[in-house]
Amino acid sequence: MNILEKACKILEQPVCDHCLGRQFGQLLSGTDNEERGQTLRKLIAMSIDREKLSEEDKRIDISNFCGIDFHYIKDKLPEKKTCSVCNGIFERIDKIVTNIEKISKGLEFRTFLIGTKVSSQLLSNEENLWESVGIDWAEQIKAELNREIGRRVESRLKKKFDPKNPEVVFLVDISTEKISVSINPLFTYGEYQKLVRGIPQTKWPSGKYKISVEQIIAKPFMKSTKGATHAFHGLGREDIDAKCLAWRPFVLEIKEPKLRNIDLKKMEKLVNKDRRVNVRGLRTSSMNEVRTIKATKADKSYRAIVKCSKDIDHNLLKNLQSLQTEIRQRTPERVIHRRADLKRKRAVKEIRAKIINSKTLELFVTTEAGLYIKELISGDKGRTQPNLSELLQNECVCKELDVVKIHLPRNDASKAHPTSTKK
Repeated sequence: MNILEKACKILEQPVCDHCLGRQFGQLLSGTDNEERGQTLRKLIAMSIDREKLSEEDKRIDISNFCGIDFHYIKDKLPEKKTCSVCNGIFERIDKIVTNIEKISKGLEFRTFLIGTKVSSQLLSNEENLWESVGIDWAEQIKAELNREIGRRVESRLKKKFDPKNPEVVFLVDISTEKISVSINPLFTYGEYQKLVRGIPQTKWPSGKYKISVEQIIAKPFMKSTKGATHAFHGLGREDIDAKCLAWRPFVLEIKEPKLRNIDLKKMEKLVNKDRRVNVRGLRTSSMNEVRTIKATKADKSYRAIVKCSKDIDHNLLKNLQSLQTEIRQRTPERVIHRRADLKRKRAVKEIRAKIINSKTLELFVTTEAGLYIKELISGDKGRTQPNLSELLQNECVCKELDVVKIHLPRNDASKAHPTSTKK
């Protein structure tokens, strides 16, 4: 069946230009389906404009040519009928776009995506047509609806249709013309310092801690964006009772933000007014960067104040470098209630100590990501081997812990985000 034969077969039922042209949607670029349909309809109209219709012509639904002036056919044409495939939905697109414009009032966005939900009847209409003429060059109706609505929204709202990175998604139920909007999150990259002890990195569902690094940073963002809620994605985390004097990369996720055009310099100043947390290097980010941060494993350098139960043996302390080796750890007792009891191997890469008094050490240690420092010091009842307590033959406890440096891999966050190495 050639193109014109196929078009004649399609026109045996009332069909709009969109649905006629869509059956040849993969032919010619730079032409939309409506233009294809109009061209084919006029070609076929010319082929049947004779004094007497052939038997083959009579199979065509002549109402398909309502509005076309024939030269030889003098009979009055029947009125235009509703398209048997789409039920006239393409004639209602402008109304749908008007409703999208209304529902988008009060939302700030630059990019959008259109999704459509079509009825089983509409899909059945299209499949029935395909059964009779084939799908050699056809395009699906959902694809055309998404594109046509998106094109007109672009023109009306002066926003960009972006299927890869939309800031909002409009879902249109074609049967009811009901529209729902889904607002994609706003992601902001930055680096933070935690300058006080006693607050966790992220909010606790139980409410045990009233404030967190996440909540301090998110507060001005939530006010400025009118977001629904927030999430925090950090490159690792420090203990609740530890300070983080290093700059730790993070991405703050604001969910369902109504406003997106925020002043990040102003946000930085507002966060830093709290004085418990400092942030720097705020910039726009993405879900891809969240994945990168979660996957990045960085060595850490710590400063720890260590209290011993008895006087420190200076001779034993000289052997401190023997801890610069592979450390075997089981999940610490203090966190095993919320984490799996796993065995892990992590390396101590550098370690040194400074004596403060007879029973107190200032310990500096650089370790592979994931090593528990407090248990390296105490031994955790033998769950960490080797450990400082055994080395010094002394019961040692970490009294203060600070993260002083995060060694970002060159091929990960430090390379992608130059701010992570600036002071």
